[in-house]
Amino acid sequence: MTLTFNTNTSSMAIGNMLNKSSSELQKSLQRLATGLKVNSAADGAAEMAVGVTMDSQVRGYSVAASNIQQGLGMLNIAETGLQDIVTHLQNLRDIAVGASSSTNTATQFTNYQAQAAAEIASITSITSNTKYDTNVLLDGSVSGGAAFNIQIGANSGDAINIKTAFTDNTAATLTVTQSTIASTANATTLLGQVDAALSTVTGNLATIGAFQNRLTDSLDVNSTAQTNISASLASIRNTDVAKETANVARLQILQSAGAYALAQANTQPQLALQLLPR
Repeated sequence: MTLTFNTNTSSMAIGNMLNKSSSELQKSLQRLATGLKVNSAADGAAEMAVGVTMDSQVRGYSVAASNIQQGLGMLNIAETGLQDIVTHLQNLRDIAVGASSSTNTATQFTNYQAQAAAEIASITSITSNTKYDTNVLLDGSVSGGAAFNIQIGANSGDAINIKTAFTDNTAATLTVTQSTIASTANATTLLGQVDAALSTVTGNLATIGAFQNRLTDSLDVNSTAQTNISASLASIRNTDVAKETANVARLQILQSAGAYALAQANTQPQLALQLLPR
């Protein structure tokens, strides 16, 4: 070993190692403090990039779940409106069956006509007032417009177009147009119209039910995907506490040993001084 005054290479080398262990200790302590294994791109550029992508997916699925719930709420409102229309159509059918008998008097026909008009007016009111926010659901304004998409996933193209669930169910479109009931012939016409309308409305209910099932299935798929991606993200991002605490203990020992070694190395120039004559 060469003894010099001007350059203490041992001290420099040990100082470099001490700085390295101190830097690694700082990183380990930061991982424990934040709970994150990757706190900057320097900790792992690839891991950070993958983590950002996965985080986008998790957040996207969370927002999509909210979209699905809104879509289901919209379908549920439309279903309730259609069920009410079915009730009024059944009432109309009862009226038509009652008015189809030749035993009715003119007064009774008049009463049947008034009842039928009230039921038709109720159907009109339901189709006009069944709404989700500002969307009128049962008058054909939604189904007659552009695609009505529900974004069900985290990525582009993950959507279901549910516009066909909101077809026109007004009395006119259902062809329940026989408003005059002055004879059994009128009643028979109304009966045929109501039966056809019931068939149409129950078909519309089936369409709504199919979309409800699709959205519910999508919600389940989203939940599973979100859980699995979150687990993968955790393995990339989160600190392994047991491993990191062990690493901190190791680095603290190295730091203490390095500090001691540096102190000893700094005394070497004094050895050179002792060689000089007094």
